[in-house]
Amino acid sequence: MGAVELIRSGFERFFVDGPVGKPTGGGEQQVISVRQVGELALPTGRLVAADPFVVWPDDAEAFTDVVEPGRYPVSVSLVSYIDGDGLPDERQGYRVAAARVTVKDEPAYSWRPAVTAGEHVPMLPVMPEFGYEVKSSTGAFFDLAAASALDRLASDDEAGNCDLIDALGAVGGGRGPANVTDARSGLNVVAFSTGWGDGVYPTWVGRNTAGDPVAFVTDFFVINRV
Repeated sequence: MGAVELIRSGFERFFVDGPVGKPTGGGEQQVISVRQVGELALPTGRLVAADPFVVWPDDAEAFTDVVEPGRYPVSVSLVSYIDGDGLPDERQGYRVAAARVTVKDEPAYSWRPAVTAGEHVPMLPVMPEFGYEVKSSTGAFFDLAAASALDRLASDDEAGNCDLIDALGAVGGGRGPANVTDARSGLNVVAFSTGWGDGVYPTWVGRNTAGDPVAFVTDFFVINRV
C-alpha cells in the first residue's frame, strides 16, 4: 500500500479485535488482539520512538509534534494466525504489528509521517523509507527527558541483570509489551518486539480536524493489506 492510501485509510483498523487483512499465501487468516500497556509519562510532551538497546541518551530525538505534558495510554496490536481449518497456529504465536500512543480519544482525520527536527518526508505515491532503525528486534516509546532513564533500564547492573530485558522476557516469550519504570527518575518506558525483527519502522501522527495530534502509531509491517 502506498503512502497516499495509508493517509486515507489510517490505522484505526490495526487496533480493533478480530480478523484483518487478506489471507496469507498459505491460507492463514491474521487476527488482531489489542493489548493495553498502561500509561506513558510525557513530562515534556516530547515523544521519542527508538530501539531502546541502540539509542544513546545524547542521540535520542523527539518528534517535532509536541503534546501537552501528561500521561497517555499506550496499546499494541498483536497479530496471531488462524489456519485454513479455523484452528490457531500455535507455532507462530503472536507478532507485535503496531504500537500506539493515544493523545486524544477521538478519530484521526488525517495521518502524516512523524518526523524529528531536520527530517522532511515528501508526500509521494511511493513513500521513501523513513522511521527509526531497529537492530535488537525491539522498539520503544519514551519521553525525551527519559533518555537517561532508558539507558539505565537497558543496561546490565553489577549483577548482570537488565530491567528491560527481564520485563520483556516475562511477557510473550520475550516479545513484550512491557511498561518499565526507572526507580531513580520515576519515568517509564514502554517496549515491545518489532514485528518480524530488525528493520526500519515508520511512526505516523494522526490529527483531528483542528490539526491537533490525537495519536502516534508505529507500523511494523506485519498486517497484510487488503
